[in-house]
Amino acid sequence: MNPVVKRKLLRVICHAAALTSSSVVVIGAPILVLVLSEDPLVKDSAKEAINYSLTVLIIACALLLLCFTIIGIPFALVGYGGLAIISTILPLVAIVTVCMDPDKPFRYPCILRLIKSAPAAGS
Repeated sequence: MNPVVKRKLLRVICHAAALTSSSVVVIGAPILVLVLSEDPLVKDSAKEAINYSLTVLIIACALLLLCFTIIGIPFALVGYGGLAIISTILPLVAIVTVCMDPDKPFRYPCILRLIKSAPAAGS
């Protein structure tokens, strides 16, 4: 397989896993790519996808805790709606970006970077 196509495919798999509803796939697919790949850019994408998924999970848990307070219920409902929209749009943007330029790292905005990755080239 062409190395550029392989790189693009593995990076798309990492980011597309966030669109599935299975928690095992959301975290498992990027971890599998991280372990099996030798390409540093693919590993970076896998780490970024894991960080994104963990951030969405943490926000969802915080919103769930808000549901147990009377004043937090409206915030939680609005928050879950916004989280649903954002967690659909951002992975799609990542997939398009990776397909358009497979040699450029993609960074999700405003996420917790719990798993450190190499600094992006030129930043």
